[in-house]
Amino acid sequence: MVARDRANREDNPADLYQVRCGGLREKIFRLILEEERRSVWANLLRALATLAAWLYDKVVTLRNLLFDHGVLRIHRLNCPVISVGNLAMGGTGKTPMVVWLARLFSEEGYRVGIVSRGYGGAESGRVIVVSDGENILADQAISGDEPLMLARRLSGIPVLCSAKRVKAGKAGIEKFNCNVLILDDGFQHRYLARDLDIVMLDCQNPFGSGWVFPRGTMRENAAALARAQVLVLSRFDGSEGAKKNCDNLRRQWPDKTIVTATHRPIRIFSAADHGERPPSSLTELRLAAFAGIARPDDFFQSVHNLGVRLVYTAAFPDHYPLTSELLASLVREASSFRPELWLTTEKDWVRLPQILPQDMDLWVMAMEIDLDRDGSQLIGTMLRKLRSVNLGSEDFER
Repeated sequence: MVARDRANREDNPADLYQVRCGGLREKIFRLILEEERRSVWANLLRALATLAAWLYDKVVTLRNLLFDHGVLRIHRLNCPVISVGNLAMGGTGKTPMVVWLARLFSEEGYRVGIVSRGYGGAESGRVIVVSDGENILADQAISGDEPLMLARRLSGIPVLCSAKRVKAGKAGIEKFNCNVLILDDGFQHRYLARDLDIVMLDCQNPFGSGWVFPRGTMRENAAALARAQVLVLSRFDGSEGAKKNCDNLRRQWPDKTIVTATHRPIRIFSAADHGERPPSSLTELRLAAFAGIARPDDFFQSVHNLGVRLVYTAAFPDHYPLTSELLASLVREASSFRPELWLTTEKDWVRLPQILPQDMDLWVMAMEIDLDRDGSQLIGTMLRKLRSVNLGSEDFER
């Protein structure tokens, strides 16, 4: 059942939403993270989560030591691999960064392939070709939303997914003759060797609460950044807090390339017929928006920044299934706010049902990462790294 949420969103939409639905696990996890919630049960859950986080951190540390000392095998492919990942669980802009990298290397003349973990059928360990670069060959139920979104964005670039990403990488080389592979969400996937590790960090809160899962949102502690060569502070807004975090990282990791990035909407298109309109055309319109992503507040704030009147929002857990019935319930709930059109994310777009509610004029906002003045620095670092890789093979020639 969708919860009612009738606060007006026009002044500060990022502070006025509530994540709807979700199962028991999501609700317990949110309770653990919400430090202001004080009760006997909440304190007990946090105590148990603290113990579990300590154990989890020890297991992750042991696993990394086994990789570092060769006990767990790291497989090297005969082409360069660049990983884009993070320390926190979602919401740092990995997917836009993968798109940016893929287009960059493609323009430089490399034969690029994308390797992702995927969901659904990819869980079995078989390799799923989501796109061969020309045609979409797998739907969202098999590949997951992010690989399908990458496939739709990146024409001419194959996208493969598998829980066993070494197999997916080999398939990219053998089937599509790729000479550069981009590993999506790969920082913790150490079975596949990489030549460059790029880690995305949120500019305002790079290490979350400092706790690893399940006490916090960190996949591993900050010391893991020693494995990375490039750190990207995403959604950089120039605020004092963001600048301070950037300066602290540069002092702590002087040997790394550290750059800042912003996210901006590049186009608005219809979910029904893919017709486009400029973002500026939404100014002063009454909009309703929904998102099932890790950081819905960032999406709602981006919509608000377009100068619209954001009168209604609905947020769902990351990867949440969107059904016709669910969307119809949103239309009914928002009817009293009289939205002129609806807006959602590109990631949610790939999970939409085939039939939309008749009264939902739904549009999709596509975002792009912008590295501003730091782009040339990052490009130089990456291209030097690629050219320095000794492959021992002619397959790398462009």
